[in-house]
Amino acid sequence: MSSYVTLSKRNFVHTYNDFRQQSFAPQSQVVAIGNFDGVHLGHRSLFALAHKRASELGLKSAVLTFHPHPLKLLFPSRRIFLITSYQRKAELIESSDIDNLVIAPFDHEFADLKAEDFVSQVLVQHLGVAVVVVGENYTFGRNREGTLTKLHELGTKYGFTVAVAPPFLLDGELVSSTKIREAIMQGDIERAARFLGRECAITGKVVHGKGRGRGIGFPTANLVSEVELYPKEGVYAVWVESQGQRLMGVMNIGYNPTFADTGLTVEVHILDFDKDLYGQELKVVFVKRLRSEMSCSGIDELRSLIAGDVAKARKILSFTLAS
Repeated sequence: MSSYVTLSKRNFVHTYNDFRQQSFAPQSQVVAIGNFDGVHLGHRSLFALAHKRASELGLKSAVLTFHPHPLKLLFPSRRIFLITSYQRKAELIESSDIDNLVIAPFDHEFADLKAEDFVSQVLVQHLGVAVVVVGENYTFGRNREGTLTKLHELGTKYGFTVAVAPPFLLDGELVSSTKIREAIMQGDIERAARFLGRECAITGKVVHGKGRGRGIGFPTANLVSEVELYPKEGVYAVWVESQGQRLMGVMNIGYNPTFADTGLTVEVHILDFDKDLYGQELKVVFVKRLRSEMSCSGIDELRSLIAGDVAKARKILSFTLAS
């Protein structure tokens, strides 16, 4: 099985930002349900199953997801870092082979719905469900009171069937959002990308920094991004995408210990490039972690260290390009 999945763009996917404003025809949709943070290979196996069942039955395929992520509302004190922003998640789902993306605004009123109320009011009344597609650990309703057994029972009562997607295994290992978060936080970019089924990347806007990089011969673009989950602090070989170009780069994520900075900085040096990028949005694709962040005794040692990073990144990225 390939580690990467190519998603086909479909221009006619319809997105509905509030399920309460819609009433689909009764038993007209096959609906995959989940939080889908990261939209990884396991999630897309649910979408594929929903599409397959919908095609067989002559129905529409749909995805029901929630905003904000339920854990953000229910456990606000926890430090929960999402793999993808809401907008990026929607884009990834929209690029999958489905007809409708339906959002359930997750507020306290929604969280307090009993299991049967969720089924009757959301799935039946508004989404016109004919088939529900879920994972084997799916729970629903207030305090997660609804189980798969309960869902099957309610399906019999309200006239829909339930399709349970099997666990998605890659090289014998279960793919999950939790494992992807752990891989990213450990700097294991290759593992995260395999489970995501696509490149591990962030986007950000270029802002003014302290200008130190240019002063030592390695100008950097400082990024501000809405992403919550950055790879582990350190130095990475990356691809930088800007205005249709894909350029080699070295990214540093950390606190610049040589200069005793305190705030986290995300900056990228683009190889063989010296143009003004202020205000532009860049996409940075992580390829490999080169090393941990280090404190140097002075500018000369730092310059030598960065030069070594650039040489390593150039070799890695050139090999990637050739292959």
